[in-house]
Amino acid sequence: MKDLFGYSVVAPDGKAGKLKDLLFGDRHWRVRYLDVETRFGFNLNLRYLSEETKEEDKVTRRLIPTAELGVPKLGLDRKEIPTKLSVEEVNKCEGFGSHLSAEEKYEMEFRRFFRHAIYDERPLFGSLGYAGYMPPVTAYDHTEEEIRNHLDRMGEIAGEHLHSVKAVIGYHVVGKKETLGIVGDLILDVENWKVAYLVLDTRHGIPSRKYLVDMTTVKRLDWSSSSMETELNSEDLMSMRRYWVHDPVNKDEADHQYDYAGKPCLSNLMEDVF
Repeated sequence: MKDLFGYSVVAPDGKAGKLKDLLFGDRHWRVRYLDVETRFGFNLNLRYLSEETKEEDKVTRRLIPTAELGVPKLGLDRKEIPTKLSVEEVNKCEGFGSHLSAEEKYEMEFRRFFRHAIYDERPLFGSLGYAGYMPPVTAYDHTEEEIRNHLDRMGEIAGEHLHSVKAVIGYHVVGKKETLGIVGDLILDVENWKVAYLVLDTRHGIPSRKYLVDMTTVKRLDWSSSSMETELNSEDLMSMRRYWVHDPVNKDEADHQYDYAGKPCLSNLMEDVF
């Protein structure tokens, strides 16, 4: 799914935006929304310079439900994700903040509790816009009521089931007895818009060994420990087939083969040459 970041979302009447992230649920592993950037080109953050900005111009990231999406193509056209909505309808979809992932809510709560509001701001010239930061009050001086409210909010967020693909990639994969590796990537079933597998990167050797782990074996996804818990152990990995991104796993109507990323396999290229 990492390859999907930056893909164009194409409406029947033109390009609607660029894919920034995907949001999925951790109970049935279905992708619920595509996080799409609808503003194009180089844009300075001018919201501090003008108070006349229209409300619709402030929101540039929209959430497109997967029910409104088509199946991405293979081959040279793979970098486009079709949608049934028009460009205008995409711009009227719910904004990014209407369905925040659990990871985003955790980050917002920690920033609120430790009074690090600067990380919510967007300086005009990027991260170098601020030379330094001095909190108005200490970040670690809290009353009992503030601590209690913080713990209550953390408990509420722990019950959230919406997650960000960008945030989850890199999580530790924890087996029955030990940590098996990290989440190197997630494999998407584009026909059903469902997370089918995770790519387990053991980080052992050069190159490291990678395995496909069925999402049905994943028991829990936890932000606080940045981990996915699975029913597998290291012995199970020994009997599993290694993952290679260029394996022929997809076919088109002409029986041409494509790899996990939708790129043509070598056999197709050889047929075209010879």
